[in-house]
Amino acid sequence: MWLSIGFVVGCLITVFYYQTLVFILFASSLTIASLYFKPFLPVLLGFICSILCVWVHFYSFYSINAEQLHENQSLLSTFKVVEVISRRDAYYLKVEIESIHEKNVSKIKPPLALVSLKVDELLSIGDSITTKLKLVQYRSQKNFDVFDKEQHAFSQRLFYKAKQIGSDIQITRRPKATLRQSYRDFIKQTYQVTQLNWLYYALLTGERSLMSFEQKNELQQFGLSHLLAISGLHIGLIFSIGFFVSKTFVSCFIKLFSQKLNLSVIYSFGGFSLAFCYVYLSDFLVSATRALIMLGCYLLVYYCSKQTLKWRSILFALVCVLVIDPFSLLSPGIYFSFIAVAIIFLIFTVRTRFPANFFTTIKMLVIIQLALTIGLLPLSLHYFGGVSFIGLAVNLIAIPLLSIVIMPCLVFISLLSFFVEVRELIALFDFLLFEMYQLLLTIPVDYRWYDTTKPKLAIVLGCYVSGTIIYLFPRYFIIGLFPFCLVLVDELLQARARWQVDIFDVGHGTMALITIQNKGFMYDLGPIYFNQFSRIESTLIPYLKNNDIEVEHTVISHMDKDHAGGLNHWLKHGYADTFNLLQPEGVEQICLAGSYDFHSLKINVIENKGNFSSDNDNSCVIQISDGNFSVLLPGDISIARENELLSENLDLKSTVLLSPHHGSNTSSSEEFIDAVSPDVVIHSSAYKGQWQLPHFEVVERYSNKQIKQHVTGTQGQVQILFYQNSYRVRVARDESYWFLKD
Repeated sequence: MWLSIGFVVGCLITVFYYQTLVFILFASSLTIASLYFKPFLPVLLGFICSILCVWVHFYSFYSINAEQLHENQSLLSTFKVVEVISRRDAYYLKVEIESIHEKNVSKIKPPLALVSLKVDELLSIGDSITTKLKLVQYRSQKNFDVFDKEQHAFSQRLFYKAKQIGSDIQITRRPKATLRQSYRDFIKQTYQVTQLNWLYYALLTGERSLMSFEQKNELQQFGLSHLLAISGLHIGLIFSIGFFVSKTFVSCFIKLFSQKLNLSVIYSFGGFSLAFCYVYLSDFLVSATRALIMLGCYLLVYYCSKQTLKWRSILFALVCVLVIDPFSLLSPGIYFSFIAVAIIFLIFTVRTRFPANFFTTIKMLVIIQLALTIGLLPLSLHYFGGVSFIGLAVNLIAIPLLSIVIMPCLVFISLLSFFVEVRELIALFDFLLFEMYQLLLTIPVDYRWYDTTKPKLAIVLGCYVSGTIIYLFPRYFIIGLFPFCLVLVDELLQARARWQVDIFDVGHGTMALITIQNKGFMYDLGPIYFNQFSRIESTLIPYLKNNDIEVEHTVISHMDKDHAGGLNHWLKHGYADTFNLLQPEGVEQICLAGSYDFHSLKINVIENKGNFSSDNDNSCVIQISDGNFSVLLPGDISIARENELLSENLDLKSTVLLSPHHGSNTSSSEEFIDAVSPDVVIHSSAYKGQWQLPHFEVVERYSNKQIKQHVTGTQGQVQILFYQNSYRVRVARDESYWFLKD
């Protein structure tokens, strides 16, 4: 058991803290403790095994062979279609890479890639394609406090982005539908005319491809998203169905079995077999596989141990999951799953007597749901930044309904439809369930979900450590609160910046935020891609919500798409009034010059006295200062506008400069740099963009003057924190985990 504990802790420390001081201190402390106290030896052994396990998995399945990637070269590649993401002008596919340059990548666990493909033929899942691709390592924009696409891609083993080179292509059709695909096609066809076909398909296959964004959002608001992720609840239901079906079948032949034979083992085997088939048909989804392992470990401990040790079964299940893939720790699902099961075990440990009638059953369900809501609240706040107001009440109805009615009926109807026509039965079932769902949607949106700031991970860990200590040693309640209080005090005593500037990583474009006292001033709204996607939805709005920032003013420097691309999305979120200060007549106008107060900051909008024909040179130039430190935001001005600013003898000196025109060689003259004389310059530009910015000559000019430079494309979001007499620069990529660093 101590070996298992050492292994679990070692995986956590290695995955999240390898190559850091925390890892060195922990490993050193454990080694020293094991030298003096023999009980620590198995823990140390487990810790060493975990390090080896992480290394083996990383170098076998998660590292990219740099020799396979050749800059600007096309490589003959063979891949299998996993998902058709979109089909507009070309196919955009998620694929499994089988070979690169006629060399197999991995037969055990092929890596995934996103491929842009031009082909007139209709493609489907399972098709094998051979063509020339330009492969690059998967890379996304990197920003603080928002969804980390790179980490998610890493956990999914999505390593490449690729674009087809040339027109030569060979397509091998899927020879025959697999059992899994045939099952999914059958389920899709059986329920295709129903109004809730997306719900039935997700419950029976674990696949959410039929769900719209609105439907996913609605379920999250009601706190029901977990019902569609095949997890412990679903595996338990399928196991129960298999258990009682096996029991019914065996009872017909009970005389054939010896009285010494433990029939419960046969019933459990039948239930586990059905659960395994369910997981297989779901394509071994991570959450489903994890739940199946937990079920298997519990059954083994239950039937093989002299005592029923629920906690040991959880520990062994966790060890099995981490042996299979230690990087599953990157998925929030593993924490929700194991903590939820631990809470349920805890409830049944405290309440040893099971409910015997309807009212005690309802009481037990309320207790379990209330315990799960409270126990999982820190995780929910950390990962989702909010809480469902009515989730407790809705789950009290939804979980029994799913367990007793929906899942058994779906299994029964699906099996029955193999043999007879059941359209009327499906229609009746769908009608009743759809009416209930429509009734649920009548609840006002304001009562469904409440957004909050995300608590830091340290506070979440403090909650669970304190809760565990209090449970194990209830007499030492005050001591149990110590870890949480320590983390909370540390958070409260940390020095707070007076104000800060965030230059977001948005590719080729500009999106800057000045924040003081949780009030925000936006300068530009970033680019738009394909006239459809901007960084407002994916980056800015989540960042504002997670940090509880209220934007009071917005200005668009000029109307180029890389600066005003997110305007329409910004307006849809209700920020039209924030333009009233500097652009009251519309964002097309040149911003109003003058000096403005913004919560103890001075915002100086420099007047544009020239008559420039270029929109770039008409950019709104703004200097923000607290009297000690200052930031200059010049938009896309060229040397011509820089010379005008210099001719007016303005005080342009600033601590931080956002480089004009993203570091283009048409800007940042020697004279302008000398006049601003910044300590730090930030180039807001794309990673290996088509314009190759910042220009090497511009970089050299700043370097010759010993000015510290940061590039959002290579370093991610740049954040400058200003204190009373100092400032600090943070860049997003420097705070990535070791396996994500360049």
